[in-house]
Amino acid sequence: MLLEQNVNLAIHWWENENLNSSNNNNIKTTIPWLFKTGGALFKSIRYLTTGEIENVTSIQMAGENNVVINLEISPSEYFQLRGILAMTADLYRISTALGKQDTGKLKTHLNKVKRYSNKFRDLRNFFEHIDSRLINLDQHGISGETTTDCGIHYSPDTKNCFHLVFDGTSFHFSDEKKAKKRSFTTKNFIPIFEGLEGLYDEITSHKIHETKYPRFTDYYNYNNL
Repeated sequence: MLLEQNVNLAIHWWENENLNSSNNNNIKTTIPWLFKTGGALFKSIRYLTTGEIENVTSIQMAGENNVVINLEISPSEYFQLRGILAMTADLYRISTALGKQDTGKLKTHLNKVKRYSNKFRDLRNFFEHIDSRLINLDQHGISGETTTDCGIHYSPDTKNCFHLVFDGTSFHFSDEKKAKKRSFTTKNFIPIFEGLEGLYDEITSHKIHETKYPRFTDYYNYNNL
């Protein structure tokens, strides 16, 4: 049986046992969606190839309104990275919506999913509003002397300059007039799956029609990512 099918069954009995069902009809339908999204994230991350790219960038940046974009990855790899970001956004939003309801013992685990999926919010927002970042360099570009972790050094006379670099393990980008960095390896996503595992363990612990379910890691062994 697929994990999602087990979750559908377990959340039905867990909710009857632990919550006032008349006030929580959305939980039965939304919790399985959260796990479907987590499954999509896991399958995407399984094929995530990361490793430092040597000498990806070494630039002395000067002048005004200059742009550096260095993404030394294939189109399919770029598509995968963007898809992973999209799944973290969905996990954040679904867990946030669930957190507005009475979820009892599920709340702690939902909060963990929410907290760690939100770690990528700055990078998600950067890509979601890339037009603003490129057009409004006066608001998002870097001015003045700045040294980044990706080999770009901005000189003191730099004004409103932009960079986007992927070095194999992290994204480096200019946003809100700052040089930002977001680590992007399989290990960065493990806390999300820990939260989902805690959630799974809780809802499959119901005593009404008690059932022996497979472990979460039988489906998604995130420790071997």
